[in-house]
Amino acid sequence: MRRLSRDHFCLWCRTTPEAMEHFLLQCPCLLSQHTALRSRLSALAITALDLPTLLVASGVHPSWQLAVLRLTCTFLRKTSQLPRL
Repeated sequence: MRRLSRDHFCLWCRTTPEAMEHFLLQCPCLLSQHTALRSRLSALAITALDLPTLLVASGVHPSWQLAVLRLTCTFLRKTSQLPRL
């Protein structure tokens, strides 16, 4: 992940080193966005929430891969991070 913060800590919680996994899956300050993403993925019967699933739709049925990538992009837009990556 590009360094978005000068001190290399998460821009939101400021307590955890900046990392893609933390941002996409764990940051407590983004809980509502994480919940929305999980809910939408669950509607597609996708339960594996990890970086390969979110970033390249790894292990996802081909008919749902584009939807997964779009949902990840939506998450990035809603957190204002898509243009920064």
